[in-house]
Amino acid sequence: NWKIKVRIIQLWEVPNYNNPNVVDSIELVLVDEKGSRIQASIRKTIMQRFSNTVKEGSCRIIAKFGLISTIGKHRATNHSYKLNFFFKTVVK
Repeated sequence: NWKIKVRIIQLWEVPNYNNPNVVDSIELVLVDEKGSRIQASIRKTIMQRFSNTVKEGSCRIIAKFGLISTIGKHRATNHSYKLNFFFKTVVK
């Protein structure tokens, strides 16, 4: 039941590998009051639920999210975890 207060400093759409006209996810870089950055991901199935509340430059309180280990070479932040939005995620 974590709740974080962040600013969305970067936001981009990730196209589908086989069809670049289809968006598979929205990726975000979030920064907290201490300057810590973490990447977040909103999957295609729930993008519309958050499209009006996640805007680059906006400050938000986010609750009811998940965390997963960040793996791979292509990472937007140095944080060892990535935040995942779920249908139950709350953005204020």
